[in-house]
Amino acid sequence: MKSSWKFGVLVLSMLVLSPYLTFALRIEFDSKKDIADWELGPGATAKVAGGKLELKMAGGNTGIYFGDPKWTDYKMEVKARKIAGPYFHLFTRVQKPVADFYFMEISYNSHTNSIFMFKGGVATEVTGGPRPKRPESKDPKGGDAYTIIFEVKGETIKTYIDGKLQVETKDKTYKDGRPGLGGRDSTVVYDYVEINGPGIAASPVDHQGKLATIWGNLKQER
Repeated sequence: MKSSWKFGVLVLSMLVLSPYLTFALRIEFDSKKDIADWELGPGATAKVAGGKLELKMAGGNTGIYFGDPKWTDYKMEVKARKIAGPYFHLFTRVQKPVADFYFMEISYNSHTNSIFMFKGGVATEVTGGPRPKRPESKDPKGGDAYTIIFEVKGETIKTYIDGKLQVETKDKTYKDGRPGLGGRDSTVVYDYVEINGPGIAASPVDHQGKLATIWGNLKQER
């Protein structure tokens, strides 16, 4: 009887929690092993400590790249804070670092955000209209922290900052490629990276806290 009651509680807990769970690949930088097989671009250095990834970019449009070059349509979300320098960058469909890719840029020089296509290291802006203004950070610590999404699906490319759509445009240059994190002459700290899409190995993600903590609490109740 007691076992049945515990089973019922567990099932009920899963049902209650399920609206808050999604399935995505999520990296929270708990260990240096999280980036052991990632590729650093020229002039970029990376350090994992205290559950964060710190990237330093000395030079232009570089960073760190991960995942499978065969990934096609995906949505990447990061929580990031700019420590120094003029730019945040996120990369999608990277064919070759520094040369061939899409990137979104949050600029502190022009106070805008935009999307570029690089081919052979030559930049073409594909924002598709006027650049939206860089939103003011809502970071309670008074810094420059944002939740940023960069999404590619077919020819459509979208960016979001703190849940608000910034740019929606189209380009058909690249159909697949790896994602990446970075900037230009900047230091950026990342709390996590979450990515989902067809063919990407996924795990349950709890957006109100780590899923492992929830399961640990449930086990203690047994």
